[in-house]
Amino acid sequence: MTDSRRDGPEQPLEWDAATYHQVSAPQHTWGVRVLERLALTGRERVLDAGCGTGRVTLALRARVQAAGGWLAAIDRSHEMTRVARRTLPEDVPVLAADLLAIPFRRAFDVLFSTATFHWVLDQAALYRGVAAVLAPGGRLHAQCGGAGNLQRLRGRVAAVCATPRFGARFERWSDPWRFLAPAEVEQLLKSAGFARVRAWLEPEPTPFPNREAFRIFVENVVLGAWMARFDGAPAEATAFVDAVCDAAAIEDEPYTLDYVRLNIEATLGGRPA
Repeated sequence: MTDSRRDGPEQPLEWDAATYHQVSAPQHTWGVRVLERLALTGRERVLDAGCGTGRVTLALRARVQAAGGWLAAIDRSHEMTRVARRTLPEDVPVLAADLLAIPFRRAFDVLFSTATFHWVLDQAALYRGVAAVLAPGGRLHAQCGGAGNLQRLRGRVAAVCATPRFGARFERWSDPWRFLAPAEVEQLLKSAGFARVRAWLEPEPTPFPNREAFRIFVENVVLGAWMARFDGAPAEATAFVDAVCDAAAIEDEPYTLDYVRLNIEATLGGRPA
């Protein structure tokens, strides 16, 4: 990811990809479920956009190759792509690339993506870029965070950020995500040139067995952008995550993340070449 900035969108300095690979079981489970809905007719060229450490990509590779197709993968994070190259066989090229600057044009029949699109704040530009990557008649098959995603946790985190101890550190803060409703995404897809579009929300409340499991997950998967504000201040970072965990402990369902997934299926206008 890019460097954190005090003005404008926030991003993690980088990902701890090795830890993410170990603890991202929810993202893997959702990704495999999305993959199960993907129909391949044979010989499609497929791009996994936002491949992370390659766990879901590995399952996608098996489906694509069984259909006689070809697969490539990209992720913005250099650490994620480094781990993905170890996870995936050499026949899957893995590139470090921003979703707003994908270095392909009309090159793929399917763009597959999970747990990624909500990191792009300019959603209109995202879907225009996706359309440019796909061949005529190409398909988008994706899932990301949707409207209401992590709403309870985000409220708790905002309250911690506003306390006297942390308030100055989070001046001019802006959240790193954009979570849209299905109707908003469908309109953006149509504006980008997609002819058949469908989007829907799917609640995925995710409980953790204890405080330690919850802490490791939120620190490494959810709060990366917030952690970037503590660069060089590890004791304060620990105190911040402690405060978030304390808030989660007193909820009606302690140590549960209120995930909401946005499923997206769309077909680009025009006929296949």
